[in-house]
Amino acid sequence: MTLSKYLICTLALTFTAVLAQAQVLGIATNAQGSLYYSVGAAIAGVMQQKAGLTARVQPMSGSSAYAPLVNRGQVEFGLLNVLDVVHAYTGLENFKGRQHQDMRLVGVMFVLPVGMGVPFDSPAKTVKDLKGLRAPSQFTAQSTIQFVQNAALATGGLSTEDMKPFPVSDYVKGMEALGDGKVETALFCLGCGTAQEANVNLSAHGGLRFVEMSDTPEAIAAMHKVFASAYTQVFQPSPAYPGVIGPTRLMVYSAFLVSSKHVPDDVVYKVTKALYENKVALGAASAPMKSFDPKAMAEANTVIYHPGAEKFYREVGEWPPKKR
Repeated sequence: MTLSKYLICTLALTFTAVLAQAQVLGIATNAQGSLYYSVGAAIAGVMQQKAGLTARVQPMSGSSAYAPLVNRGQVEFGLLNVLDVVHAYTGLENFKGRQHQDMRLVGVMFVLPVGMGVPFDSPAKTVKDLKGLRAPSQFTAQSTIQFVQNAALATGGLSTEDMKPFPVSDYVKGMEALGDGKVETALFCLGCGTAQEANVNLSAHGGLRFVEMSDTPEAIAAMHKVFASAYTQVFQPSPAYPGVIGPTRLMVYSAFLVSSKHVPDDVVYKVTKALYENKVALGAASAPMKSFDPKAMAEANTVIYHPGAEKFYREVGEWPPKKR
């Protein structure tokens, strides 16, 4: 090889490396105002500040819209709840006939508490009391939320079919609909920006209030029939939790950061390591991440973990993944 050809090859390789380092990594989330968007922004910050990777949040209408993009590697990362992860990978339920088997897990980022919210002055006190009320339905851009809502309603022996339907595109629109007085109850995330806004918009009614979920064996069995990975937990009142006016039982499930086999191992390794080592920074940037547990990132699932994530978990003794 002549000197000129050698220099050209060397420059080309150097330029390629620079471009790879400068690549903007996308993190797909739900719409702005959602918990996922808040968490995605925190993750992007840690990726940039601690891993030296350029990242940005890409808010979309819902997981049904961005799961295929993550699967193909068109967006490098995304946030999906445990129900979405399994359904998307296997092509079941809301992803029926559309298997996303290039998807790979990175780790659990947070647990997502949700419950059915009502105006404070509503006569409904428990999930069972919601029967016949107008509630968000269809969730055309975020179909998995129909399963989540039905699981929450199941603790009171109900489903969306027992409600008066109000079609929406996603759960953010559903929360906004309650704040705007268009529905009488809606599925709410705990402490998210949209819940804060709805609480303000409902000030003439005393604000937002979560109704109590039952934890009887029958209620839990009904919930698990719809959503096997969900569980319930009691939350205490806090300024960060509008709608929790006393000890209140809500439904909880895990939310994963996912990637795909198309994303290089070293990139996913760096991201996993940065997240694992920066709990404080994540919690400071996003309220849901205050409960982030690095040692719970590798949660057992039927979906395959990305080799880059697996390599890191093995190094720190967090492999194999644990059952919750």
